[in-house]
Amino acid sequence: MATGVQGLRFSVRLPDGRNEVLTVDSDKVLVGSGAHCEIRLPAEHAAVEHLEITMSVGAVYATTRAADRLPLLNGVEFMQSPVLPGSVITIGGCQLEVAVVEISDNPQVIKKKTEKTSPVTYLLAILAIPLAAYLILDDDEDKGQSKMPKEAPALWAKAKPACPVGEVDEATAVASDKWVSAEGKAERRPFRVQDGVNAVPLYETAAACFDVAGKAEESKLAQENADHLRRKVNEDYRAHQVRLEHALGVKDLVTAHKEVKVLRAFTEGLSGDYVVWLANIERQIQLKLGEKKS
Repeated sequence: MATGVQGLRFSVRLPDGRNEVLTVDSDKVLVGSGAHCEIRLPAEHAAVEHLEITMSVGAVYATTRAADRLPLLNGVEFMQSPVLPGSVITIGGCQLEVAVVEISDNPQVIKKKTEKTSPVTYLLAILAIPLAAYLILDDDEDKGQSKMPKEAPALWAKAKPACPVGEVDEATAVASDKWVSAEGKAERRPFRVQDGVNAVPLYETAAACFDVAGKAEESKLAQENADHLRRKVNEDYRAHQVRLEHALGVKDLVTAHKEVKVLRAFTEGLSGDYVVWLANIERQIQLKLGEKKS
């Protein structure tokens, strides 16, 4: 008997021709070869964490977690995309179809593991926590600038943006314009992280203006897109912080240099101790890398 609870059903075709149907009681599912993934694929075909599937109000989204081995959606490479019913995702020699289903009280249904963050991220965090105040330079004069601030700045203001106009026709026009801009920036997010940050308030402004225009469904969809993107961008933001901490802790300057650049893109236009620290760390890393080359 159906419980009214929704989950995700995966129809998986493996390279050897076997077909498996798996139902997961969760709105977030990891697909990959790792033991912690709910949908396990052969290691020769999939990365440890290859794909993340999320469900929001009955809609399904897929986000690539292995940027060097892009999956295909209906034959086309992608980084992030909605997954429509009947769409086929290809990872190596494996094919998957995803559907939202009602979950019955069935012991064969896979229960989502309790962690909300990838175990890989937790591992990095465990490694990084004791290193919160490490230095990449040994010189005493640099110690003050090398100490990491306790908190990174929030990417968005606490208050959601309001619609800048009050007339129905004007609100509809503004909402449509902000929606188009948000969609374009969200599409470019995998290649320019700042676009992902900027897309969130654009979606929220579109939602507010659709509401003023009396378009409830459009407003709801815009807000759902904003919430989904906000969550994903924040997860990426935290992951890059952890990677930078770990890279600095093990003095992997090449990786640290890459992560600093990404985090400076995330925090573009923001201020505070963390932003200043990133600029100082980038300067120090560049000096050290220059020394190694000479």
